[in-house]
Amino acid sequence: LLALVNPIDTGWTFYAPYSIGSGTSVILMTGAAFVLGFSSILTGLNFIVTVHKLRCPGMTWHRMPVFVWAIYATAVIQTLATPVVGMTLLLLIVERFFGIGFFNPELGGDPVLFEHFFWFYSHPVVYIMVLPAFGVVGEIIPVFSRKPLFGYRMVCYASVAIAVVGFLVWAHHMLVAGISPTSAVYFSIITFGVAIPTAVKVFNWVSTMYKGSISFETPMLYAMAFVFLFMIAGTTGIYLATLAVDVFYHDTYFVVAHFHYTIQGGAVIGLIAALHFWFPKMSGKMYNEHVARFAFILVFVGFNLTFLPQFVLGMEGMPRRYFDYLPEFEPMHRLSTIGAFINGFGYTFALVNLLWAAFFSKVKAPANPYDSLSLEWQTQSPPIHENFEKTPTVSDYPYAYGVPVEGGAH
Repeated sequence: LLALVNPIDTGWTFYAPYSIGSGTSVILMTGAAFVLGFSSILTGLNFIVTVHKLRCPGMTWHRMPVFVWAIYATAVIQTLATPVVGMTLLLLIVERFFGIGFFNPELGGDPVLFEHFFWFYSHPVVYIMVLPAFGVVGEIIPVFSRKPLFGYRMVCYASVAIAVVGFLVWAHHMLVAGISPTSAVYFSIITFGVAIPTAVKVFNWVSTMYKGSISFETPMLYAMAFVFLFMIAGTTGIYLATLAVDVFYHDTYFVVAHFHYTIQGGAVIGLIAALHFWFPKMSGKMYNEHVARFAFILVFVGFNLTFLPQFVLGMEGMPRRYFDYLPEFEPMHRLSTIGAFINGFGYTFALVNLLWAAFFSKVKAPANPYDSLSLEWQTQSPPIHENFEKTPTVSDYPYAYGVPVEGGAH
């Protein structure tokens, strides 16, 4: 509401010293964000305590679903990183009202210090958004491939590794901000290291699908799209981590495209996959599969049509955050705009399909429409208030598809 009444003009980063002297509602917005940070911290603590203390009987750490591992790693990041940005916003408010020089050079402050504080949180926040999507994809692919999750333990450990290494690479956003050459080399090398646990996950997902009995239902389509799109995000991230290349690509459309392949191609596609996968369990209804697949096609085509041209624009030198541009950039902008409309129509079809099914569909969902082995599918759809009539006991990890058992096979 504050942004609507008196819109901020600093961008989402609130970079000092401009944000300190801005006449817009920057301080009110930063104060609201400071309070909101407590929600993130408490949520992270809640998840950590839940995973440690409230697992059902028999659910050891190596029987937990990979989604829970991903949420656990996310919660650790939330709990440790959010206080830093909270303190940073508080310092910004104090400097504005009391004139104490933290970030303003006129008062003896250092604007680069603000960038360090800001990105120490704001790079891990990317993993706060993406790690749950990693967990979702890890749940969906074994179900629709009818194969055990390849390298289950490594997938779990990779989530923790991403959370740890994610705290060590924040200044790759600042390679052209005037940090020392030694620091730039360090952050460049460590950023390459983030690709290792991420590549482990991609390798394990692809290996799980290899020679599997794949069922191309809507959740699986989104999961496969996630793998494809995130590979593009990771590959282009290597370019931005390379010092000699980042000098030219920084603050261009190349960064915009990379970011959206990470967040929209990763976190948002993962969210849509999760909504379709768990929709029968949440609502007790089945959505229209044909409409869902049509929406997926629009989303996938529209997304790539929107952001692939932006990689080209970035390589040609189109800077970000400019409302005007040279005539030679117009064709790619036009193509990107068309793709954005197609992408928007796709999301609209997907969400309307789910909402219509939730309120008007008469097709009841069975307890386990996908023959999944994970715990949530062993109760009715939607679950009773207590989730289970009696507390279940876990005897195996939830990805033993294709493993013969007494009375048949999974």
